[in-house]
Amino acid sequence: MRQVAGFCACLILVTGVACDRGGSAEDTGGPVGDAQESSSPASTSGSVDRLDPRLDALLAADATVEQVADGFAFIEGPVWVGGADDGHLLFSDIPEDTVYRWSESDGTTVFLNPVFLPELETNGVGGSNGLTQDLEGRLVLCEHGNRRVARIEADGSRVTLADRYDGKRLNSPNDIVYHSSGAAFFTDPPYGLASPEAGELGFQGIYRLDPDGTVTLLADGMSRPNGIGLSPDETTLYVANSDVERVWMAYPVTDDLEVGAGRVLLDLSASEDPGAPDGFAVDTLGNIWASGPGGVVVISPEGDHLGTVRTPELPANAAFGNDGHTLYMTARTGLYRIDTLVGGLMP
Repeated sequence: MRQVAGFCACLILVTGVACDRGGSAEDTGGPVGDAQESSSPASTSGSVDRLDPRLDALLAADATVEQVADGFAFIEGPVWVGGADDGHLLFSDIPEDTVYRWSESDGTTVFLNPVFLPELETNGVGGSNGLTQDLEGRLVLCEHGNRRVARIEADGSRVTLADRYDGKRLNSPNDIVYHSSGAAFFTDPPYGLASPEAGELGFQGIYRLDPDGTVTLLADGMSRPNGIGLSPDETTLYVANSDVERVWMAYPVTDDLEVGAGRVLLDLSASEDPGAPDGFAVDTLGNIWASGPGGVVVISPEGDHLGTVRTPELPANAAFGNDGHTLYMTARTGLYRIDTLVGGLMP
């Protein structure tokens, strides 16, 4: 727990939101938690709000939310590794500075601790955030406090893939998705900074990381770019804005992997539910399963709000696992899942 004190101080300085030593909140102004508010819904069990009949083709009528693990501080960035029967889920506990491994057979074990490396002298706080696999199956981490994107090699060592843009240190890479070309897109809000003054860039960016290590700024107009994902055909880049302006943006992806002008896919700024847009998963039909107000918000490719999976705690991220028909949701102190009728995109 050596990072928790500084981590909470970062909350107060960057977002104006305090958290206790249990790490029940992480970031953003207003709604927090790498995007959510510190209070939890009153419900002690999950439920599903069905707002559009199209949701019935994605979730069975009797689909239920199940808790599979608990006792964490604030968990984020899930990714499924391996096959349906022998695979496991990896996820970050940011204030605990740990990447955990969970499987049906072994339960929860520590995969990586510590993540934070003081010798890098980043003036950052917290462990890793978003996790994914590259095209070769290597684990790639958005290292919140180390303020870099890193990869774990076959020998267990970690190498830096990106930590600077235009000669200046990145804010704190948050979430990442790989394109079939081998390039990756990632977001860079300020949530891992020890103080606002630690930031060097002066903006929050959406970037492309090329296989040769080149980092290209694609957009800098969002206040808190957070969760990121691609449509199944890779023609649209989706980005969640985890601020009081609770929107999901859609950017057209060009043939040279630049992005065009973004448009608002869905705006839930008027929602009375706590929580804000954060990490998300995309299914094979192009629907987005996004942590947001009230739970995991299901968004159609057209931007319609189809329904909400309400977890007992506000979720921060989601990922498909097993055979692709199980949605895992990281929600503060607990890990939850729900079975889906539709398959999900997996690294």
